[in-house]
Amino acid sequence: MGYDGNVDSQRWVVDMHHQRISEENEAMSKFDSKLDVILDAATELISKYGFYGTSLERVAEQTGMSKQNLLYYVKNKNNLMTLVIRDRYDDTPEMIERFNAHKTGDPHYIGPLTLPEYYRIIAEVNAKRPVFVKLFTVINAEALEPSHPAHDYFTHRDEMTRERIRSGIDWKLPPGVDLWQAVRICDSTMDGMQIKWLRDTSVPLTELWAGCEEMLFPSPIWDGYR
Repeated sequence: MGYDGNVDSQRWVVDMHHQRISEENEAMSKFDSKLDVILDAATELISKYGFYGTSLERVAEQTGMSKQNLLYYVKNKNNLMTLVIRDRYDDTPEMIERFNAHKTGDPHYIGPLTLPEYYRIIAEVNAKRPVFVKLFTVINAEALEPSHPAHDYFTHRDEMTRERIRSGIDWKLPPGVDLWQAVRICDSTMDGMQIKWLRDTSVPLTELWAGCEEMLFPSPIWDGYR
């Protein structure tokens, strides 16, 4: 059998393709790892000093990189804020996983979700991440100013919450209860309890929230739905 140069050429192309994919995946992994370091630093700094009190220079210094290198990853300060909120506060893997378990189409579906349990999950998850709760609280207050880069985010947060609670979760609610009205009241209460907790973390957030449940979910309406 004679030498087939076409076969070797095809193998070379395939090998080069696999090598390029491997290199791209490695580069992406390094990029994501570095971005994680940046967002961790930004989260800590913004939770302490606010958006206006946190400069890119300060973030760069904390991560041990130059400002120019930092900008390669985050583009600008406003985009850094967006990444912090989206990737560090909103996209919480544990919370997403636990809520998804109450969606009928999820392979790990465990049954319907009651509203009291929904807020217990939030309290349990947030109790493990006080820095992120402080970040949210600080930015929320700052964003009352229309020029703040997170102003639109918080202005439309109710809409995002409404979309989340109606995104396939199988709810178990007392007859006649308006889900959205109940969520708005509970969200406001949770925000207040989190501020109280941040001032004195000696009392667990879950315990503070448990003290609110009797008022928010009174008997006999909520009996059997807790």
